[in-house]
Amino acid sequence: MPDANTTQPAESVNPAPVTNAAPLENPSPSMGTETESGSGAPASTAGDSTEQAASNNWAVFWVVLLVAVFVILWRTGKIDAIKKYLNETRDQLRKATWPTRDELKQHIVVVLLSSVLLAAFTVAADFVVREIIWGALLNGDTVLFDKTQ
Repeated sequence: MPDANTTQPAESVNPAPVTNAAPLENPSPSMGTETESGSGAPASTAGDSTEQAASNNWAVFWVVLLVAVFVILWRTGKIDAIKKYLNETRDQLRKATWPTRDELKQHIVVVLLSSVLLAAFTVAADFVVREIIWGALLNGDTVLFDKTQ
């Protein structure tokens, strides 16, 4: 009877599992392979537990950091200042007069019309300046100053 502490070759310890899926052409080393010790456990288990421990350490770090920041803000009175600011803002917003639906529609129309007029003015001014600079001053080929004739 073999001793429990002796190791056997990896191929006789744990045969490949039988599945209904088609076999992989080139299985990756981390999928179902054994560790160097021949224990039969997948090699990715140790890496996964290390990554999970590191992830847990970062989660604990962020929780501790947030608690520390909260305590510092509490002791310096910043939490009360923030609460006061939010309450005053809410009170001022309640005092404000809000436009009705019809007023809002009128304002939207005014903004859209003024935007279209500003865009038209910008295009016209750009055209005039381009014609003056490129056509008249630099003797370029433009709409008004056609030099190809």
